[in-house]
Amino acid sequence: MIDQLLSAHTAQFPETQHRILVGKGPYDRCYLDLGKFWKMASFIPHAASTSRQQALWVLRNSPLAEAYWKEVDVVYCPAESYVPVGRAKLVCTIHDVAGFEENLYPTTLSRRWHCFKWRMLFKRMAKQADAVVTVSAFSASRIAHFFPDLAPKLHVIHNAPHPVFGSACSSEDKAEVQRISEGSPYILVPGGLSIRKNADLILRSIPLLAQEMPEVKLILAGSNTAAYVQQLDTIEKKNIILAGYVSDELLNALYQHAAVVWFPSRYEGFGMPVIEAMAAGAPVVTSNASSIPEVVGDAALLCDIDRPEEHVEAIRSVIESNSIRREICARSRDQASRFTWDSSAQKLENLFQSLAGNS
Repeated sequence: MIDQLLSAHTAQFPETQHRILVGKGPYDRCYLDLGKFWKMASFIPHAASTSRQQALWVLRNSPLAEAYWKEVDVVYCPAESYVPVGRAKLVCTIHDVAGFEENLYPTTLSRRWHCFKWRMLFKRMAKQADAVVTVSAFSASRIAHFFPDLAPKLHVIHNAPHPVFGSACSSEDKAEVQRISEGSPYILVPGGLSIRKNADLILRSIPLLAQEMPEVKLILAGSNTAAYVQQLDTIEKKNIILAGYVSDELLNALYQHAAVVWFPSRYEGFGMPVIEAMAAGAPVVTSNASSIPEVVGDAALLCDIDRPEEHVEAIRSVIESNSIRREICARSRDQASRFTWDSSAQKLENLFQSLAGNS
């Protein structure tokens, strides 16, 4: 996502100098594997490891960005990070605050440690940042809930689908879809099985799906929590396919050939799978929670996050009714087209200019 936004901004505003501040170690290790945009970019490496340098910036508020590039006007942190500034303006990013929500992740020491670090980071942003970008109005409301001091600095700039979604599928990817699905109609679940992705509802729905549509496969793409995979052994799973990680190109083909894309997530900061599926022209059944209604509009069937029978009925209606399917597919592409990286880059530039104008 970051590369799409930055490359769009660079293309639209070529007169603007872009320099990327990055750890020297990761830069040396990854440079040869970088895409064309990144290889054309101008890098400023710092010597410390990324985590150590970030800790120094947050705790000591030094060294300033101007120590790396004296003439910098705006420092933009496109992920959850922070760089102190002197004269320059600072724009930070928070995608979501899911880690602070209840019942989305197991309560572990690791989670508590990460929440502690995020709390320190976000408090520093509240004091020092000139603006904080987030990806949906929903995320903005939740950030303001947990960190009220950030509320006046929040600006919503939506994500967008990668151009691969909706593009023509290669013969190899089509063949792989046939192999994975075993030539059967299928429901695609992107995101795998986890608490946040509503694995409990998915597992409760599987027997209902098998009863209502015994000929339809259920393909789970993405990583799965081991405990949920073990639970699959306790239910009828002959129609369940664990695809694991798939490339964007194969995921695009899976979207395009799916009978339904089902994404019953409990919580999303934006919801990339739904916008990707809609860009690919797929009919989507998803949840009515968090940012998802904001992203899908009227282009998907929305269901309660705790009612498996409602999800199964929505899925069945799409599979069995050609008219419902055609209508949703038509709305999908139209809705997805409203989210573009060019539009997001323009909004980002407008924010930069508004801050520079207040210097």
